[in-house]
Order: sequence, then C-alpha cells, then structure tokens
Amino acid sequence: MKYIKGFTLIELMVAIVILAILSAIAVPMYQKYLLRNDLAIAKQVSLNIANELERFKSKNYSYKGFNPNYIYTSYDPNTGVLLLPVGSSGSNAKYILTLVDLTSKKPLTVKSSGGIETADSKQVRGLNWAIKVERVKVSSDANAQPKEPQNYDLLLKSDGVRCMTTSNNAVKDFVSCGNTTDVERW
Repeated sequence: MKYIKGFTLIELMVAIVILAILSAIAVPMYQKYLLRNDLAIAKQVSLNIANELERFKSKNYSYKGFNPNYIYTSYDPNTGVLLLPVGSSGSNAKYILTLVDLTSKKPLTVKSSGGIETADSKQVRGLNWAIKVERVKVSSDANAQPKEPQNYDLLLKSDGVRCMTTSNNAVKDFVSCGNTTDVERW
C-alpha cells in the first residue's frame, strides 16, 4: 500500500501561526523604519538648505535673494515652500518645508513686478532665516491632524535653534517648538 506524502493539518496550522507571529513583529517595525526614513530625508534637506544659506550670505552679506531652485527645482520661490520628499506632488508629499526671513515671515527670494521689487519683497531684511518642516495634514484645515501623527515637525533657525516635536501646529509661528513635553533637539 502506497501512502501519499503531504502535510498534516496540525503542521499547516503551526506554520501559519509562525508566519502570523513574524508578520505581527515585522510590519510595525517596517512602518517605524519608513517614518524614520521620512524624518531623515526632511532633516537632510533642511540642513542642506541651511548650509547653502550660509554660503549665500558669505558671498552676498545677506540672506535676501536666496533661491534654492538650483538644488531643488520644485522649490516655489513665491511662497518659500518645498514638498518633501523632493519632487513629490501634493497627494504623496509627507512634509512641507517652508523657508522664510525670520523678521518678516516672507520668502527670502527677491520678487519683482515689471522690474520693480514688490512691497512684500521690500519687507525682507535678510538678516536671519527660519525653516519649518511640517507634516502634511489630512485636510486643508489648519487644525487638522497630520497624516503621520507619530512623526515629527522640525524647526531650524539661523540663531541655532533646532527642535522637533510631535505636537500639532507647534512650529507654525517659526519661533520655537512650543512649550510641550515632547520637544527634542536634533
């Protein structure tokens, strides 16, 4: 008599349980890895822009007129906004980086209308700057929750402030990461 070789039901159940345990461990770890990766990209781009700002000031004695379009072509000089990851569109962006003159809260790029500098551009002094990197929100409402609530918003300023926080809207004023308990330096 020949027996057909195969797996028993118990052996299949044990294999399924082992796979379920492995996936229960692996999936959350992979999601955390993706969050850390997105944060690392945001930090890298903001530090790169900060370095270029200092290089620009060393040649021009002011930050006014700085435009990082030669590095990041998707940077909008009219609003001072760059979507991250670089080259992403509004639907798949994870962060919104905003670069402004710290005094006027206007973009550093000199804007002109018919060869004459605009009133907004005249307000820019170019003595200091701030870069805020905020997580993209679920909706356009200012108080909406971010798509990735467990990740961080970043703030980097010319006076040396570097902080990150998971609090919603904590860096919106470009001043600090707020007085929350989840503020970290980076």
